[in-house]
Amino acid sequence: MRSILLKLYLVEQGNLKEIKKPVFSTGDTYIVDDDKTIYVWIGSKCSVDEKTAGAAQARTLDQQRGGAAKIITIDQNQETSDFMKSINAMGTMKVVEKNYAKTLLKDVSTGDFAGFSEWKNIMYRVSAEEFDGINTMKMIQVPFTKDSLDSEDCFIADLGNKVYIWQGSTCNVKEKVKAGQWARHIDAERAGAQNEKIFEEGDDSEFLAAIDRGVDYKESDAVQLRAESVLEPETEADKAAAGIQPELKSEVKDVTPDEIKADIAQIKAVSASSASPGIPGRDDDSILTVEKPEGRRRCPKCNTENKMMIHETVDKSNIILDYPRVYGKKYRCGECGQEWREK
Repeated sequence: MRSILLKLYLVEQGNLKEIKKPVFSTGDTYIVDDDKTIYVWIGSKCSVDEKTAGAAQARTLDQQRGGAAKIITIDQNQETSDFMKSINAMGTMKVVEKNYAKTLLKDVSTGDFAGFSEWKNIMYRVSAEEFDGINTMKMIQVPFTKDSLDSEDCFIADLGNKVYIWQGSTCNVKEKVKAGQWARHIDAERAGAQNEKIFEEGDDSEFLAAIDRGVDYKESDAVQLRAESVLEPETEADKAAAGIQPELKSEVKDVTPDEIKADIAQIKAVSASSASPGIPGRDDDSILTVEKPEGRRRCPKCNTENKMMIHETVDKSNIILDYPRVYGKKYRCGECGQEWREK
């Protein structure tokens, strides 16, 4: 019943304006009407007048139903778990600066997407540290600069026609999964193709270049179609284009803590299996592959067991899990230079 009864209002010039998406501006006040509970959400930059109007409108809603509802005030960044559960019935909560809210709330249907001409690039931080569970996490806008990036978190850059995911070197699986969910949700709810692309810290030059272009840079993948004419025979490019299959949207679902644990268990099971490492479906003979030793690791060539001489690195040619992207490991002997993987 919650998803049917729940209503979200923006307090605009003292009046209530119902909105359909949980996009919260730091400069405004919102009312979340969950039937028996009325939440007044107050942005960190909203005015005293907006706070007062929000409280008055909440009391009015309560009086209309005979004073049976509980009124709770929620300050930005102090959201309770009950509040987040109510909001998640409408979708992922986004907290943005005031000048972004109008564009994000537009109903999109045509062109690149309606509002593309006034779009400003935006970046969100995805961090699990301050939330009780994966389904209570929210998207928090951060400045669109390199200084906002943190190795312990994931970040989503919404470029209008493209959605980039940046994964910090020490971020956890929960953050990777949630960032992917949110990126696909942006893709699904906006007309056009905003295909998400994943970058890992250290292999992220394209992501950093997009940040350097600033919030006003607009990029579209649209191309000028070649006019058909009997004087223009079919080219190799035309044949290649004709063979491209249409992309299907992926379904966005919330996940439970048990499902996250299952994903982690799968990663461990795959990495510990006896299957040959490398890209799934391909045989890779470019590096020596040996059985995983039961005792101390040793070089398969010179047999040294000195752990100071055996160096472990990430093997990006060995993809253990495609999404979230997880790589295997490889080893190099500091004495003889031999490189190898373990099954």
